[in-house]
Amino acid sequence: MIIQQTLGQIQISDEVISKMVGKITAATREISSMSAGLVESVSKIWSGRSLQNGIAIRRVDNSVEINVKIIVYYGSKVHEVCRELQQKVIDQVEHLTGVSIQAVNVFVDGMTSEPNYAKG
Repeated sequence: MIIQQTLGQIQISDEVISKMVGKITAATREISSMSAGLVESVSKIWSGRSLQNGIAIRRVDNSVEINVKIIVYYGSKVHEVCRELQQKVIDQVEHLTGVSIQAVNVFVDGMTSEPNYAKG
């Protein structure tokens, strides 16, 4: 993403935005992990590196659309978790980068058992 300012241009890579989204997602308590699809899993096996760990960044005009694939803990209010993640990503990525976020699409690919701290 290139941001034109009076002093010059600022270029922020998709990888930087992806890492921010990954950190925000990891900090969300009800989310177990990111979900890598089949293509990403095969790519990781053959190349030894991950594409973007379940995060896809798409450029739309002068803004960005972010797709995030997650696995949530069983018992979580899935719609609330997704809404919270969407809001956090929009607020923090726009604040830290100045990039306009058009949409954050969250895909829940699975559920897993509750972590030990949730049972207490």
